[in-house]
Amino acid sequence: MKSSADDIIRAVVDALEQRASARGQTVRALGSVRGLVANDEAEIAVDYLINTINSFRLTMRQDEYDRFMSAAVRLDYADCVTDIDPQLLVPASDDA
Repeated sequence: MKSSADDIIRAVVDALEQRASARGQTVRALGSVRGLVANDEAEIAVDYLINTINSFRLTMRQDEYDRFMSAAVRLDYADCVTDIDPQLLVPASDDA
């Protein structure tokens, strides 16, 4: 169950990184999130990713948010996910 949460976090990080890169933005903190997951620190990665999204004003599609929330639920960290700035959440169909 935990490895599944790890996979979800990595997939969300990949999507955020690709969109940031398409806008010419490099967000090294996303690599740190990936490193935390690789080092079996997924709970810390959840918190760090939320901070990164808010700090760098990274938009998150609704489907990514839903997957991220499901990973956080599995890790018992769902309460933290609500700290993402709602203005950064966009419908899945929007070009974030």
